[in-house]
Amino acid sequence: MVASKEKRHIQPAYPRVYLTEARLEQNLSGYEAAELLDIHPNYYYALENGRRGHNLSVRLFYEICKCFNVDANTLIEKEIRYQKEREIFIKHKITK
Repeated sequence: MVASKEKRHIQPAYPRVYLTEARLEQNLSGYEAAELLDIHPNYYYALENGRRGHNLSVRLFYEICKCFNVDANTLIEKEIRYQKEREIFIKHKITK
């Protein structure tokens, strides 16, 4: 299910810090990572910033694992933790 454009702009962004850390461990800029992942740099930064990619495709997930030299299980655990934290963050922000 893809969120409508309006819904994406209503919900606050919650950054994927683990993704930024993995990229920096490989000494890559966001632009370089996007190029390796074959996606637009704006889309990559939106993934890191938590504005896009709430349901990452398997292909993109696989490419991220390869690009950042991260074990898939580790990345899955980090993404699950991110999703749980994001839900709490959004609930807290929306109720205020």
